[in-house]
Formats: sequence, C-alpha cells, structure tokens
Amino acid sequence: MNWQAGFDGLLALAAFWVVLGPARHLPALRLGCVLLGSAAVLGTLRFSGVLPLPQLHQFVSLLGAGVGLPLLALALVAPAGAVASQRRYAWIFAVVAAVLCVLIGVVAGIKLWGSVCAFASALTLAAVAVRRRDLLALGAGICMVLAFATFAAQFSAGPLRPGEFLHIGLALAMLLLGRWATVHHSRS
Repeated sequence: MNWQAGFDGLLALAAFWVVLGPARHLPALRLGCVLLGSAAVLGTLRFSGVLPLPQLHQFVSLLGAGVGLPLLALALVAPAGAVASQRRYAWIFAVVAAVLCVLIGVVAGIKLWGSVCAFASALTLAAVAVRRRDLLALGAGICMVLAFATFAAQFSAGPLRPGEFLHIGLALAMLLLGRWATVHHSRS
C-alpha cells in the first residue's frame, strides 16, 4: 500500500472513531465526520488501486469540504444550537449545503468552492477556540488550517506529497475533535 492510501485510511479510522464514540451526542459532528470518513475510504480504495473511482472520490471529497467541515465548525461554535445538537436540523443543513456544493462546485464548475468552505470552517473553528480559550478546539483548528495551507501551497517533503499532509492534518484534527467532544459532553 502506498502513502496516499495509507494516510487516507488513517483519516478514515480517525473520523469513524469520532462517529462511533465521542460524537454520538452531537449529530452535526457525527454527520460531518461520516462525510470526511467516507471520502477517506474512497481515497484509500482509489489510491490503493482496489477500486479506483476518481470521480466519486472527488465528489465525496467536495461534500466533505463543503458540507462536512462546516458541520464540524457548527458543532464547535454552537454545540447547544439546533444544527449541532438535533439530528433533524443537522440533516437539513447538510442537504442544503450539499445542494449548494453541487450547484456551485459541479454545475457552475467553481472548483474553489470546496476549498473556500473548508478553509473558512477551519478559520472559524480556530477563531472561536481562541476566544473561548479552548485548547483542544484550537489544536483541531490549527491542524486543519495547516493541512489546507500545505495542500494549497503544494508542499512536499521527502516521500510525502501535499495530499499526505492534508490527510495527516485532518486525522490529527479528528482526534482532537473527538477528545473535545468527550470533554464537552462530560461538562454538560
């Protein structure tokens, strides 16, 4: 298995760990992690050569960026809010955001839509974490911002290419978000 498939698999494991455990009380966090984990599973299958479906991987990755990451940000910004805490509203938000992703990212062909949503979500998450002095959320936000920045800059080091840095950063962010959800739930 190559680096791309391996780090996509690592991201999938981290995301689904959050889904199965820490996120069970925050539907927005859970749904966001399902989308990111699904994109990572498709990436693992694609880059390992087992089931190379590049268009499907790209589409689900767009949904992860344009729907999943905003859901993660909403879960952290307003954990008691309707979208973060109620499954019905998390799904309504997800469907509306997915329609926007399809219309803007696919139909209109604006390729930057997913990147803008992802980066805005990470910056929002980090900014709110700074204001609240929440180190776990801040760590997750910083991991995401760095992951997106290294990917956008096409940074490579040794055998690691930009995609690997993206997946490592997102996997670390998932682990920190999982810990945040555990701590947050124990306080409530």
